Amino acid sequence: MARVRIALLITLTALALGAGCGGGPEGGGPGGQGGGPGAEEEEPGPERRVLVEAAPAAIGAVADHLVTSGTLDSDVQADIVPEANGLITQVLVEEGATVSAGQLLAVLANPSLDANADRASIELQRVRQALAEAERLHSQGAVSDGELRTARNSMAAAEASFQEARRSRGFTRITSPISGTLTVRDVRVGELATSAKRAFQVVDLSRLRVVVQLPEKDLPRVRIGQKAVLEGAYNESARATATVERVAPAVDATTGTVKVTIRLDPDQSSLLPGQFVKVRLEVDRREGVLTIPRRALVYDEGEPVTWRVIDAPPPKAEEPAAAGEGAPDAAEDGPGIWEQITALLPQDEATPEGEEGQEPEKDPWDGIPKRTVEKVRLKVGFTDADFAEVQEGVAAGDLVVTVGNNNLRAETLVKLDGDADPPPTPPGEGGDDKGGGGRRKGKRGGGFR
Repeated sequence: MARVRIALLITLTALALGAGCGGGPEGGGPGGQGGGPGAEEEEPGPERRVLVEAAPAAIGAVADHLVTSGTLDSDVQADIVPEANGLITQVLVEEGATVSAGQLLAVLANPSLDANADRASIELQRVRQALAEAERLHSQGAVSDGELRTARNSMAAAEASFQEARRSRGFTRITSPISGTLTVRDVRVGELATSAKRAFQVVDLSRLRVVVQLPEKDLPRVRIGQKAVLEGAYNESARATATVERVAPAVDATTGTVKVTIRLDPDQSSLLPGQFVKVRLEVDRREGVLTIPRRALVYDEGEPVTWRVIDAPPPKAEEPAAAGEGAPDAAEDGPGIWEQITALLPQDEATPEGEEGQEPEKDPWDGIPKRTVEKVRLKVGFTDADFAEVQEGVAAGDLVVTVGNNNLRAETLVKLDGDADPPPTPPGEGGDDKGGGGRRKGKRGGGFR
């Protein structure tokens, strides 16, 4: 009986192939090109969603700024150079140390200065003794008044020389002229220090400032007491608040700018002296306006836009295929040749593996909100370091993308940071196919790719 079935199957298959050569679109059997039982068919895999962060548009305040830049310094700082040349024998402080005015920082050796001080001391002792002898003899009438005056003048000159030599000997001791923080140490033990090179720098960190040059046209918008925000030019997270302290009373005729001194508020430690900073000087402020985070604002061909998060629309229902497309019209032609072959075969051989009795696969995103994005063109007003005023484009409560908005496209499916993650694909599912991103019908283990 099995041989009869096999022979019948071979005969019917040959007839089907012969009939298929002249009929069906593109020379294929039922179902179009290569259509037949067991043909592999791609189906979409699980959805891909882009992880983004979003924040709502809300009513708030936003400021208008003049933006410029400058270098941070202190109006109380000292570059300390040795008053004499010498070999460094001791360094008593390190960078970052707090020092007081007059504190010893380093000691250097200079034999010439030491010898001069010793000679001046000896000469002073000799002249003092000579003066004492001249005064004794003058009291006895043995020395004239002129000789006594000469002795006294010699004494004054010796004292002056001694004081000079003693002060010069003190040049071997490097001390701080001000109180503050030691920010630079440019000497080491054993090297030669000279008056042509800085040895230390001391800065009073409580009096940091930045001096900027603003265009003359902005002068009417600047006044003493205005608030400013300073940011590190290469590290925007390093910020400090400041206040306008002085505005120059004259315009520089060569540059057309005005010198403005802005002092940091007390207890600011995120910015350092010598750092190049961006200065945002607040010249106006609007309260109770619609704002979005500055990070949500992007530009498309020079126009301000943002990506708004919305619920994804439901999928469209598939339209039934028209008669004659993909399969023969069974009502006119009767059962096709493949249906006839299938009817003659035993049921366990005709049914492809994995089709009958298999439970439908569950969508891993089931129960997780389905969201997408749309590009919205904006009309913006004031923009500061944190927020942008929106005059047209979005409404209060609209979610806008703040992180991950650089490579989005319209209708991209997205996942918010607070949304649940889909469960992982069970081990063993996914088959051996690589890079398909879909499922194949008629194969075992056709899981998510």
